[in-house]
Amino acid sequence: MNAKELFQALEFAHYADRFRNKVFVIALPRETPFQELLLDIKVLAGYHIQVVLVVPDPDLELERLISISNHRGTRFHLSLVTEATYNPASGQLGLDLERIRKVLEQGKTPIIGYHAGLSTPSLLETTFPLAGEVAGRLKADKLFLVGAAVAQLEEALGRTHVTIDDLESIRASLPEWGLPSFAHLLEFVQGLLERGLPDVILMEGKPAHLFREVFTLDGAGILFNSGRGNLIRQAQVRDTTDIALLLRPEIEAERILPVDEADIESNISRYWIYEADGLLVGSARLKIYGSWAEIAQFSTLPRYRGKGRAKELAQRMILEAREIDKEAVFALSIDPRMWEFFLSIGFKETERSDLPADWQTRYDFSRTSHAFIMELE
Repeated sequence: MNAKELFQALEFAHYADRFRNKVFVIALPRETPFQELLLDIKVLAGYHIQVVLVVPDPDLELERLISISNHRGTRFHLSLVTEATYNPASGQLGLDLERIRKVLEQGKTPIIGYHAGLSTPSLLETTFPLAGEVAGRLKADKLFLVGAAVAQLEEALGRTHVTIDDLESIRASLPEWGLPSFAHLLEFVQGLLERGLPDVILMEGKPAHLFREVFTLDGAGILFNSGRGNLIRQAQVRDTTDIALLLRPEIEAERILPVDEADIESNISRYWIYEADGLLVGSARLKIYGSWAEIAQFSTLPRYRGKGRAKELAQRMILEAREIDKEAVFALSIDPRMWEFFLSIGFKETERSDLPADWQTRYDFSRTSHAFIMELE
């Protein structure tokens, strides 16, 4: 096993531990039978994530399919909801939620088979409202809405993280993007967030997408949440592995020089991190060279980029440099995107030979980096 594979295993283990005993509700459309995500669901359940599936069952086939699947080693439990006992308009739900909770405690995966789909073709009239109701009453940690054409919306958005404050402007842009059909869905998602659901994920029902969304840094869907639990703070030792995972893609792309967890931990007081809803999504480091300071090792999860988080981290470290009486702050990068970033926050480009002598003795000048400086008053 090479280093990349080891980091992938570490990433998987990190999220498996983070989501242990959490409750995830997954709403599947008719065109995505639960068998398509069977392996993903088995992995989640195997790592003690409590999964509840909401599946339209107009042909009453679920009982037979679940029986076959359980014979082959799964632990599904079927619960039925009929048109008479679930009314999306009123929210009346004829389902024994205590029974669902007991099934989850037994390590089984409840599948809620919804029989009323024949006369209601829209997911927003059947499966999604039912799944939202179940997620709300179970106080689920995540609700997955599986649907078609998600890639079109993701491409139009240019990102995979949307906060509740962004939704109004996005809905207004849908006609311009040629995606007016998503308006009602996004309005529905906003309603779920306003009711208090922490995370709503819109994703395609392809094998391995659910796994990637749960167990990898990049994810595989569009994450919607309140976006209001944001915090910049000084890193602590318990953040060491998170920081290492964040830096790994940048190190592999050679945009950042290699750094291991031991080095991160020994300098943990110089790292600053950005938290969003309790998740570490960005980090950077302040290095000290006499009367100078360097801001370095910027990394942000891909889906959380483009919202000014790196700028906020940079500003906080510049403030710290002022507080400890540094004369100037500098930065280097081989990445043209970072060159533009440093210029945009008030740095000026400079020669590397103008940087502190202590820094120069440690640097590999064969790197094609550009240097930037900000003098502090």
